Amino acid sequence: MGSIIPGYNYDIFISYRHNDNKFDGWVTEFVENLKKELQATVKYPLSVYFDENPQDGLGQNHLVKESLDNKIKSVIFIPIISQTYCDTSSYAWQNEFLAFKNEMQNDSLGPTIQLRNGNVVGRVLPIKIHNLEQEDLRFLETELSGLLRSIDFIFTQQGINRPLRIEDDQLMAGKYPV
Repeated sequence: MGSIIPGYNYDIFISYRHNDNKFDGWVTEFVENLKKELQATVKYPLSVYFDENPQDGLGQNHLVKESLDNKIKSVIFIPIISQTYCDTSSYAWQNEFLAFKNEMQNDSLGPTIQLRNGNVVGRVLPIKIHNLEQEDLRFLETELSGLLRSIDFIFTQQGINRPLRIEDDQLMAGKYPV
């Protein structure tokens, strides 16, 4: 399935560090819930690219640019921002984030989209799952050319900085006894 906008291969590209999905599968669960929410609320089916299996993904001997060119040509880019995502030597940063940033600077849509109601939104929609160090935050904002406007899924308590899980949200709402 291609994008609802001609010339794009996916509507949404999800970028993440595989180590952020290893412990409890948070990223996989997020993507599955996002797909369900999109099906329930958007009139037209949207295509989502998500590299679900790191063993079947791109290897060191693959031609990364050529392999990702078709996938990265997406309307919306959702990076899952964690404490390790802003590592400039990481695969996700080099071959997904920077590649999409370059792609959107040169494609017909550009870095922003004007909505039907006249509001303008960026094509990069960061999902933040950890509070970031100030250095990483400044670095990310430099790359995004503005303030980080993220949707945060962060559970924080004294000494805890991790992705928010459904159980945490229900616990905080008083649905479960402590």
